Amino acid sequence: MGNVAAVAYAPQLDPAELRAAADALGLAQREVAARADDARRAAAELAATGFAGPAADAALRRTTALAESLDTRAASLVRMRMALEAAAAAQAMLDAAAETAVRYQHYRLIVWLNQLSLQLDTQLARELNRARGEGFDALANHPGEDLHALSARHVAGLPASARAVVKDAGGLVLEAGPRSTTVMVGNTADPARVITMVAGATTGDPADLAHEVEKAQRIAARTGAAVVVWQGYQPPKEVGLAISPASASEGSANLALFQAALEERFPEAQKTVVAHSYGTRVATQAAAERGLLADDLWLLGSPGVAGESAADLTLAGPDAQVYVVDADRDPILALRSGTRGVLGASPSSAAYGAQVVGGVRGDHGAYFTDEAFLSALAAHGQLVETSVASAGANM
Repeated sequence: MGNVAAVAYAPQLDPAELRAAADALGLAQREVAARADDARRAAAELAATGFAGPAADAALRRTTALAESLDTRAASLVRMRMALEAAAAAQAMLDAAAETAVRYQHYRLIVWLNQLSLQLDTQLARELNRARGEGFDALANHPGEDLHALSARHVAGLPASARAVVKDAGGLVLEAGPRSTTVMVGNTADPARVITMVAGATTGDPADLAHEVEKAQRIAARTGAAVVVWQGYQPPKEVGLAISPASASEGSANLALFQAALEERFPEAQKTVVAHSYGTRVATQAAAERGLLADDLWLLGSPGVAGESAADLTLAGPDAQVYVVDADRDPILALRSGTRGVLGASPSSAAYGAQVVGGVRGDHGAYFTDEAFLSALAAHGQLVETSVASAGANM
């Protein structure tokens, strides 16, 4: 062969590993499908009770939406399992052909088989990304799994800079994807309250995870809650694109599913959603279209929200509260006039029916350092804890 080095067969994939991964996905799919069936049975039993009224209707919509979301996730897991099984079979065929090629040192055939394995690896990755939402791994995919084990697996795939941020904050990574990292900080062991931060177009950049985690830590310190930097959707990359609700459609579905997963993990905890800017459209669209498991929803610096009034939002129960907070010099207020905003209703209008929290000073980025907002957020948690304790004492 002269000066040309002998070529070795170097496949990119291992059929045994692919089959093992497919089996694991099959188990996960059956668990998710079973939970979807449980949600459907609960909805049927609720409907059969004959109870009626806003609370019963809201509970039925929420349970039905959960079943639909779980069905979607189960179907995604089936597609992923099928892709892995097909890739395992294809790689096994390449390996069998390679045995003969290596035995007779058929140079061109070995090179070709290596390239086919590389192409198979690339196509499998693309198919898995399509099936699971561009590589996004939701918390709902892992019912019952220990959060520390789940976080360790996610952390292993993060860039070094993101790993350092999570480690320094003592956080847990609950969800991850190519362009997103959802991190929980604060009291993650047994929180009485879980606050989910839903970022907007200019505040949810995954490359600026450190700044978002810093905001979450500040809120955790003031409230004693577990605080989540939720990055389960891709916010518009430019302010100009933020006048479209397109990204909110993806985000609303993922947020509803995430809150349902939190409910499963922390059933006794108060669930709070703090949405900022474009995130207010995401959160309210989730509540209006799918149901959002939140005991209190905070809308900060909103360009407009879903629903014509807070009564159109399905939250965790009839006593759930919606708060609207506008900083006095926030330029986004120019996108709202009267009862309307560029992305929907104006949440601060009397017609919308949200509770207005006043006294916040500053521009669009001032909310997370403003004393009036932080005090109101902390006080609401204390009020909920007091009311729950009083209810328990009277039982």
